[in-house]
Amino acid sequence: MRGSIIRIRSKAKLVGSARAGVAVDRTQREAESLPNPALPPVCRPGPLADAPSALLTVLLLALLFGLLTTGSFASDRSDATRSPGNLWLISAARASGVHPMRGSVSAPLHPLIEQVRFNQTALSFDQGVTIGPDPGDLEIQFASPPSGSSEHLRYRLLGFDPDWTEVGKDRLVQYSHLAPGRYEFDFQQAESGGLRGSLVEGIPIVVVAPYWKTPWFRSLCMVVLVFVVLALHKLRVRYLMRHAQKLQEAVSQTKAELTLAARAAGDAQEALKEQALKDGLTGLWNRRAIFAMLEREVCRAQRDHFPIALVMIDLDHFKTINDTYGHLTGDEVLREAASRLMEMMRPYDFAGRYGGEEFLVVLPSCSPHNGLRRAEEFRRVIADKLVPTAIGPLSITCSLGVAAYDSGMRPEELIHQADEALYRAKRLGRNCVCPGEQNGQVAERTRRA
Repeated sequence: MRGSIIRIRSKAKLVGSARAGVAVDRTQREAESLPNPALPPVCRPGPLADAPSALLTVLLLALLFGLLTTGSFASDRSDATRSPGNLWLISAARASGVHPMRGSVSAPLHPLIEQVRFNQTALSFDQGVTIGPDPGDLEIQFASPPSGSSEHLRYRLLGFDPDWTEVGKDRLVQYSHLAPGRYEFDFQQAESGGLRGSLVEGIPIVVVAPYWKTPWFRSLCMVVLVFVVLALHKLRVRYLMRHAQKLQEAVSQTKAELTLAARAAGDAQEALKEQALKDGLTGLWNRRAIFAMLEREVCRAQRDHFPIALVMIDLDHFKTINDTYGHLTGDEVLREAASRLMEMMRPYDFAGRYGGEEFLVVLPSCSPHNGLRRAEEFRRVIADKLVPTAIGPLSITCSLGVAAYDSGMRPEELIHQADEALYRAKRLGRNCVCPGEQNGQVAERTRRA
């Protein structure tokens, strides 16, 4: 018999092992068919939703959630809910005498609660109690027991304290500042001769939250907050754009001002340079500037071997004009003579005031013959026309001396040769042109002096 039992147990083990193997295979196949949680999920690209549409959807869902939560909070007063430890939450309908454990019907208890007060105000508790949203004290006054009765009462407030508590001698239960929510006030009567406490009566209590603690208000605040954030962001972006535009305009204006300032500084520098190099009365190059230009052209002539003609001009009887008509008239004569000379200048010619009524003209790349011809043109342009002045037109003439550059001559020698030619023209009767002597004759005359 024992051997049969062992064989039966062995077969059972084999059958169990086979069934377990089949179950394991089935489990493995099911596991293989399911997605592997260790592997990263495959993200399929899809069209991105528009940001404002997504935000609006989130806001609508939040508002709908708040409204649904509020509705369920206000309307849900269910009959019975079971909690751990076989604690039964029974509504006022349980006063019918139905035993929650045995399901038997017993005689209903007499009214045990005399009064329910909130902030010293009596409330009706036939269909439950609703208090709030103002904070206060909830008082439940039990009725006094019949004379000679030894019954005991115990109570609990589900949602606040799940443990039973014996009623005191004053038979008064008091709760202060209950948090918003739904509660169940259960009470049970027990006699000293036996436990009749299986019959539990209950009163549903609803503590209404202030409006600022309700879900719909919080959802509304969330929506308003989101819109405020978006509005602030938009205002911030607009402000930054305007600020950037103002900065760009300020930079452009500053750049333009700097450009104008640089141009004005350049013009002022050019004016100062011109003032330092130009004669203030005639507008021609002054003595220092014309000497510097002559030295530069002499250096170029020595390097490149091209001719230079130098013309020295002196206005005839200019002292007589100053003595007779005054120095202002003499200044007018000088300005007019300088203006006529400038009209005859080539772009690469230089005309300067040598001193007093004398002018010096440098003619680069000009041969001696062309130099004499150009000097004659200068004489005619000054002498052929009357000079208009404040006292009337005046006739003036000039004497000219022309010097030609010879290889190896210094600027001082060239000026001395033109000066000697000018004095010869004055000795010949003025209003004429005289050429200068050769280089050797000038050097010999210089040594004799």
